[in-house]
Amino acid sequence: MEEFKTAYIRTVAVPRDKLDTAINALKSAYDGISVNLSGRYGDLSIEIKYPEEMPSNVFEEAYRQALTVLNDYVYALEDVGLAERLIQLLKLRKTMFSVAESFTGGGVGGRIVEISGASEVFFEGLNTYSNQSKMERLGVNEATLKQFGAVSRETAYEMARGLLNTGNCGLCVATTGIAGPKSDNTQKPVGLVYIAVGCEDDVQVYGYNLKCSRKDITETAINLALFLAFKTLK
Repeated sequence: MEEFKTAYIRTVAVPRDKLDTAINALKSAYDGISVNLSGRYGDLSIEIKYPEEMPSNVFEEAYRQALTVLNDYVYALEDVGLAERLIQLLKLRKTMFSVAESFTGGGVGGRIVEISGASEVFFEGLNTYSNQSKMERLGVNEATLKQFGAVSRETAYEMARGLLNTGNCGLCVATTGIAGPKSDNTQKPVGLVYIAVGCEDDVQVYGYNLKCSRKDITETAINLALFLAFKTLK
């Protein structure tokens, strides 16, 4: 009976064309290689099984080629979850993490506290769902909300900046978006999401238009927020 070894690549939001290119690089390297995909909401586990007899240099070259294609979307080269991987990195960097959530309703913070040892690196999670909460808890300007709306790049920025201004975290994430099934009163599309990631004096805001159900939009945004936090700290 043929024996196999196993390797992993864990990714978030990898485009289908890049995934196909990486899989082809692996499968074409040697007879008997199989690639199994699993995961949900953009968080994808790529499990690679290859014959034990396969020369190590041949596998390493194929694996390297796949990683080169997938590089921007990779968070782990072992079978470890996204939140756990982020916590590992926060501990390594000795960095405290905070989150401010609107439409994700505590989902990002919830994923963090599911992991044992999160208390060492998780400072706080705020569910600033209403505009009033965003202003009172995070210092978002009323003028920003009136001019740009709660679901905007500008509001996401100020939410993250409000967390950083407390001085209690070295890394933070803020989420705001429209999960549907209906839009708000701004004519913005369902699935519009902004995720702000702050680290020290810098805040970057990422925008997405997610075309899926309410639950899928929310869960995908949670994974994106955790992944962007990981990428920023890395």
